[in-house]
Amino acid sequence: MNWILRLVVVASAVTAPMEALTAHAADSLQAAVPPAPAASNSEGLGHQLIGVAGCNAVSCHGGRSLVGGEAGAWQQRDTMHRRAYEILFNDVSVAMAKKLDLKNDAGVSIGAHQHARCLACHSSSRDQKPNHGDRFALEYGVGCESCHGAAGDWIAKHTTRTWKSLSTTQKSELGFRNLGSLTTRAETCVACHIGSPAATVDHDLIAAGHPRLAFEMSSFHSMLPRHWDATLETQQDPGQEIRLWAIGQAASAKAMSDIAAARAKKAVHEKASHILPDFAEFDCNACHHDLTEPTLGRPTLRQPLGTPRWGSWSVPSAKFLAQGTASEKSLESLLAVMGQSRLRSAPANEVDAAAQRASDDLASWLRSLESSRYDAAQAMQLLHRVIDAKSDAEWQPNWDGQMQRYLAIAAASQSLQRLTGKTPFPPSSDSQALIPLRTRLKYRPNYATPPGYDPSEVDQLLAELRKSLVH
Repeated sequence: MNWILRLVVVASAVTAPMEALTAHAADSLQAAVPPAPAASNSEGLGHQLIGVAGCNAVSCHGGRSLVGGEAGAWQQRDTMHRRAYEILFNDVSVAMAKKLDLKNDAGVSIGAHQHARCLACHSSSRDQKPNHGDRFALEYGVGCESCHGAAGDWIAKHTTRTWKSLSTTQKSELGFRNLGSLTTRAETCVACHIGSPAATVDHDLIAAGHPRLAFEMSSFHSMLPRHWDATLETQQDPGQEIRLWAIGQAASAKAMSDIAAARAKKAVHEKASHILPDFAEFDCNACHHDLTEPTLGRPTLRQPLGTPRWGSWSVPSAKFLAQGTASEKSLESLLAVMGQSRLRSAPANEVDAAAQRASDDLASWLRSLESSRYDAAQAMQLLHRVIDAKSDAEWQPNWDGQMQRYLAIAAASQSLQRLTGKTPFPPSSDSQALIPLRTRLKYRPNYATPPGYDPSEVDQLLAELRKSLVH
């Protein structure tokens, strides 16, 4: 089923610039789309960044074997992250810097490759003058320490025999990030691919030419070139794909909640009674759609023009998964507060309270998801619930909702194949249902919106999936 995940990400990475959308394979599309630039972030600068050069010696992680060759494998295969800094010099980035009128502290115009807002996610650094070691180089892009943590205080210790005896907390205090935890892994990805209070892709950036962030953990993780023993991981946890989907949804919704809470807290601190949520957090296609589409088929789906849904990509699917938990109720409350704004101002204190409550509940829920495992029966139960017509009302009927629904189906299907050795859909039905559904949701070449999106067609394809699903 891996081919399904690889193909569907072509549809999920819909916010790439138009020239990138001519790609027909997930690999080539992802190579053309840079990670998201973001606001300056001073978090973690207490630990020194040593740079990739400090990791890729042959005697360390620069060898040729699986163990000991991690840095070499990353450098050769993970071009998406390795070239993230290089992308800041291309024509799109140069044009964006001019449109945004980027300047340094002295008021001098600078390029994207020099601005902390861009470096926050296009390199391992947050700005041009953080705590760098002598061998650190921005040119390595999103390097080892972007994911594993600034290594100045732990690089020597992790080569000793006592390293493995240290607790996760002790290692974290040294700046090390434990990516063996799927929650930590998801939160690390989400920090740039969804954003954080200190690193957001706002509407101004998108208007200047930056792609919208449409991250989904299981599909992105599937495409990430491995520099670790992924086979061992899936052997130990055959249901990993569905866990990645679930944990990724919770982590993404928490990131959205954190961003909303931070914006509201800033407004309250500045004595402002209301805030205007950023347009980038809403359903883009509610406003940016083909006006020639039939009224009932347009992405706003019977809502007045210009009434988009807040968090339409990340939040509803997390709420679907969180059914029966405190997170479901807190997300409902946050959606209600943000939904009242209809792109007008919202009470800052109400947003602050609702968003903080959602963030706290999601953090607790993430801890339970981390310790959970899916067996075949649970994975099949979730797949049935995702596809079941009874759950139609729980998924937003716009493109965002149905794309996320498809990604859930793909993740559950792959996990079931690993858990049982069988596909949940007969081979004959794949060509009749799964592929048409993916094709129907995929953006057309040279389009940055889903032209002709018709929810009734998606409903019909889902009905076919229900019939073919093995019971």
